[in-house]
Amino acid sequence: MQRAASLVPLPGLLRDLGVRPGDVLAGTGVSDDALRPDAFIPYAVYLAILDRAALATGRDDFGVLLGRRQTLAALGPLGRLMRHATTLGEALSDFASLQIGNSTGGTVYLMRADRDVILGYGIYDPASHASPHVHDMVLAVGFNLVAELTGGMVEPAEILSSRDAPKDLTPRLPLGRCPLRFGQSQTGLVLRAADLAFALPEANRLLHETILAELAPGLAEAQSNTRGLVRHLLRELLLTGSSGMEGVAARLRTHPRSLRRRLRLQQTTFAEVKDEVRYAVARELLTLGALNITDIAITLDYSSASSFVHAFRRWSGASPAAWREGTK
Repeated sequence: MQRAASLVPLPGLLRDLGVRPGDVLAGTGVSDDALRPDAFIPYAVYLAILDRAALATGRDDFGVLLGRRQTLAALGPLGRLMRHATTLGEALSDFASLQIGNSTGGTVYLMRADRDVILGYGIYDPASHASPHVHDMVLAVGFNLVAELTGGMVEPAEILSSRDAPKDLTPRLPLGRCPLRFGQSQTGLVLRAADLAFALPEANRLLHETILAELAPGLAEAQSNTRGLVRHLLRELLLTGSSGMEGVAARLRTHPRSLRRRLRLQQTTFAEVKDEVRYAVARELLTLGALNITDIAITLDYSSASSFVHAFRRWSGASPAAWREGTK
């Protein structure tokens, strides 16, 4: 499921582009009334709406246009929490740690990369199809939130996207003056580590702690589903080479035996959940970008390309190369 907050500006944007919202939403099971900050819709439907909107408007940059309309206010209590954080780093950490309460199909993460930090987004919902527009949208949302939090004083050093490069980059220039790199192993904003210490102008420790306490029960409920929580964490940990049982258990501050027992109670195993996430990510990377098989294997934390090819053939009945060719 996906909180509909990022789709709240969708009807207005569609009308501005000469398209009736009802024409895009028809058949999705979602109405205008359902596009509220507190509403949830199936993640696969969320992606389908983005794709249909881009097709109906003829705008390949629709995701960018929609994401640029996102504000902290649209995030509700989470937006207020971020606004009152002490530093940009704390605000983004709040955003990432509470994301599981907003989505069970995609994850926001903060990942160290040499002297930089990546504010990244990854999809792991096995029922979803690959959509380039969600990658555009989350980058625009991230850019907007960083700019709003810092009064425009902090911009990304680079922007990475898993999608192929569009034919026309001009509509994406509002995302700052930094390099845009497409066909990457992940989607995210590359921030300088020093920027995380940027002091936020509306920092208020008391308000921040009060809002965090209000959000704690919802976060605890979202984290109570062990299978969903493991899937959520694996999408990031695959990129860091820490996606084994021990790495996930350490992230959860529990023992691997305890994690194994909790998954067994949900009638699954760690290996099954990991395969589920790897298969979802593999299909998206094979569909959206042009990463070679070896790079995809590395992204999925395989020791070799042949191990990945063998696993993918077991999942799909075809080799990654043949599967990619079949989606063209």
